[in-house]
Amino acid sequence: MAALVLVLALATVARAAERVGTVAELEGRADVQHAGESAWAPLAVGDGVLLGDQLRTLADGKMRIVLREDSALTLAPSSQLAVTEQMVAPATVSRFQLLLGTIKAAVTERYAEPQARFEVETPTAIAGVRGTSFIAEYNAAADETLVVGLESITRVRARADAAGRGEVDVGPGQATRVRRGSRPVRPMMLPEGRLRGLQGSTQLGPRAGAGAGIRQRVNRLDARRPLRSGQRAFPAEERAVDQPLFRPPGPKPPPPPPPVPPGR
Repeated sequence: MAALVLVLALATVARAAERVGTVAELEGRADVQHAGESAWAPLAVGDGVLLGDQLRTLADGKMRIVLREDSALTLAPSSQLAVTEQMVAPATVSRFQLLLGTIKAAVTERYAEPQARFEVETPTAIAGVRGTSFIAEYNAAADETLVVGLESITRVRARADAAGRGEVDVGPGQATRVRRGSRPVRPMMLPEGRLRGLQGSTQLGPRAGAGAGIRQRVNRLDARRPLRSGQRAFPAEERAVDQPLFRPPGPKPPPPPPPVPPGR
């Protein structure tokens, strides 16, 4: 019996120590608290992210993580995230808890497959996607979650609404809010200034040196093409999310009339 308990304990430790991603970019200070530990340790570019880790950025910090299936998560300053589940087989499933602050997720098309699931849970809401991009912000003072769609559709429901009876679909540029004990409000277009602020808080500047190869993979992921007519296109860092759509040139003006002969 003692041997069985020891084997189970070792299996639990090995599972918790499973590497699920890498710190690809970092500005300022970010820390990690591994599962079963009470102390926080500073992170650096290239460090591994383990299942069960809690990650936090300080007031001057931003961090981008690339998961092993190439999805990317960017934490804004003063944010905290827990890695609760991540597996790639038999189906790709990832779950995270945003405990505080703001996160941007750029999710690969792998999650469009049957049984795949990608979810970010906050104290009041759950945002789920299938190969798309979105921003989630949890305001602890207001006990409210803001979810903003960046590409395709993001499905949002209240955390207490397990059946999803009040869930809403958030399209590109739209946003919904979820207060504790309430269902998501009807999605509306987010004001341009607010959207720019969220984009800026989850955008890291160009860096040279370590992490450049990882950063190239993330940039390719962020450079999305529209998936359907009328959908916005997103260059690297999704900087053009609030730019006007391309419009083809209008018809050419008619040629000028022929000159009038002299004497008429």
